[in-house]
Amino acid sequence: MRTGDLTAGAAKLQESWKKLRAHWDATTVEWHDAVSQDFEARYLDAIEPQLAATLDRMRALAQVLTSAQHECEQ
Repeated sequence: MRTGDLTAGAAKLQESWKKLRAHWDATTVEWHDAVSQDFEARYLDAIEPQLAATLDRMRALAQVLTSAQHECEQ
C-alpha cells in the first residue's frame, strides 16, 4: 500500500470486519445468552454504522487525493 492509498486500507478494514462478524456468528452458535446479546448490541452492532460511515469517507477522500495527485502531475 503506497502512502495516501486509502482504497487498500478501506478494503482491508472491510475484510477484517467481515472476518470478525463471521467469527462472531460462529461463536453465537455456542454462546447465546443475555451476556452475548448485550455484547453484540453494545459493541458489534454499535460499530457497524460507524464503520460504514468511515468506509464511505475513506473512499471519498481517496477520490480527492487521486484527483489532487493527477492535478499535481500535470
